[in-house]
Amino acid sequence: MKTMYKLKLSDKIRILYKLYPASIVDFTEYLKAMAIEAMDDREEIARTWGTNVVQQDYWILLAMKTFDRVKHYGESLFYCRKLFTRQLFKGGVSLFTVHTLLKYAKTENCSPKFALAIKLFIEV
Repeated sequence: MKTMYKLKLSDKIRILYKLYPASIVDFTEYLKAMAIEAMDDREEIARTWGTNVVQQDYWILLAMKTFDRVKHYGESLFYCRKLFTRQLFKGGVSLFTVHTLLKYAKTENCSPKFALAIKLFIEV
């Protein structure tokens, strides 16, 4: 097995998926809610965006793509690790999903063990 630093994001997500399947379901619901919130609050986001690495319009586009994928694949994301990883953690959409995953780790709904695993795998 590769060391942690040599693992790709998709490999890290596969490990998290395997270790915490119930938390993946909760995270996906949170991800869907955050995508809806981003799409609904376009004006607020535009006002407070500032100077971020990603443009505000692109961020909304990523939220829309994420929502579409979660809606399209639905519960299939909970049963197929490859589908979950490919659809939500590859390409540009991964910017939105990783950001949301890190936010989810700080919520009360996230189990402490899953939050610690996110910090270990993603923040490192």
